[in-house]
Amino acid sequence: MAETGEPSIEGFRCADCGAIMIDQPMACRACTSRTPPQAFRVGERGRIVTWSTVLRSFPGVKTPFVSAIVDLDDGLTLKGTVRGVDPESLGVGLPVSLVFDDAGGARAPDGAPYVGFHFVKAGAAE
Repeated sequence: MAETGEPSIEGFRCADCGAIMIDQPMACRACTSRTPPQAFRVGERGRIVTWSTVLRSFPGVKTPFVSAIVDLDDGLTLKGTVRGVDPESLGVGLPVSLVFDDAGGARAPDGAPYVGFHFVKAGAAE
């Protein structure tokens, strides 16, 4: 969560070589710079790299659904569900948008709500 309370995904960028990472290592994995990579808020647009239609899952998980690998415009790669699409309409490079949700209403043991995310076709309202 950002300081504003809005959900976001944070990545880390090496100031020396520009490599993007999902976590903050002690040194850059690409150039071995010892300067800690700096946090940045990841953008919410990307393109599908690959996907599959999941037909079977854990009990309670509604199927079928589309699971995809998405390269975000900022350089980070995420795996997530693509909602509201016909799998036949998907293709490599299809623009998608990141959408935050309530993780299906799941809550932590202390009652705090979880925040999840999924993707939709870019320009699709949800």
